[in-house]
Amino acid sequence: MMNSSEISVCGKCSSPVEVRREGSSQGLFCMKCDWAVVTTYISEILRDGTSYEVSITSGEDKNDLHIRTIAKLTGVNFLAARKLLQTDVNFVLLTGVASQIIETREALRLVGLSYEIKPSFPY
Repeated sequence: MMNSSEISVCGKCSSPVEVRREGSSQGLFCMKCDWAVVTTYISEILRDGTSYEVSITSGEDKNDLHIRTIAKLTGVNFLAARKLLQTDVNFVLLTGVASQIIETREALRLVGLSYEIKPSFPY
């Protein structure tokens, strides 16, 4: 991976360069002339092939926001999601790779549902 401290001047005119990252690309761009070098950049979270498991540790079966969130994340209807919260606190919500888990974690945090991720989630 490129680091702005490794190359700080343009290879053509010796002017300062800046590091830019967008999507899966990154590069060094001269701030004065048209010189640039670009390469592929794939973030660590997309390279992580670990299988993570998200479990709900507590939620309220009378909280519409909790129920709707569980329904959306599991692909079940409102009644089935409410039943999950009523009968099985500590159920596995999702098993997936880091990029899937981070989206799920943010949705759970947003509505205040308690969850656990195994193994330890470093992101």
